Amino acid sequence: MKPSLSFYLKSAVCTAWFRVHGIRSSLVACDGRLPVLYSTGKVEIGKRFITRGRTARCEIGATAPDARLQIGDRVFVNQGASVTATCYVEIGDDTQIGPFTTIYDTNYHMVDPDHPLRSAPVIIGTNVWLGHGVVVLPGSKVGDHTVVAAGSVVKGDLPPRVLAAGNPAQVVRELNVPEGWRRG
Repeated sequence: MKPSLSFYLKSAVCTAWFRVHGIRSSLVACDGRLPVLYSTGKVEIGKRFITRGRTARCEIGATAPDARLQIGDRVFVNQGASVTATCYVEIGDDTQIGPFTTIYDTNYHMVDPDHPLRSAPVIIGTNVWLGHGVVVLPGSKVGDHTVVAAGSVVKGDLPPRVLAAGNPAQVVRELNVPEGWRRG
């Protein structure tokens, strides 16, 4: 099925929105409201990036001068999601980020004097699915082809090809995902 003229017009507006904010990308599609963008640091976005903002706008960007956000090809970010980097966040190709999911590479503030501000890179692999309301904490890594269930909190590393759930997210079972397969 060929996309409509309306799709291309909306995509042109969305792409212009990214470029006005200093974020270079190929054609970007925005379903609903335009995302909130931060470009204090460096943001790299791959091909066929899509955001949805029907109910709530997404937040996307790099919020510190040395921050870097790297998003692969064919990534989808659903409404209300927050994908921002203060140091480094990498999201692999074909990843789907559920509504109201947050990816944090910093805790943003001190809780008490014994627990200072912490920043650590976050790596989300290829063909990952982060369900509704997932929270990914600083220093976490999610392996390729992994699914993280709705409402889970990722703290640390999750291996490739697993279903993980809970707080903190734990492996529930292995997934039989053939090489080259990707979520639609």
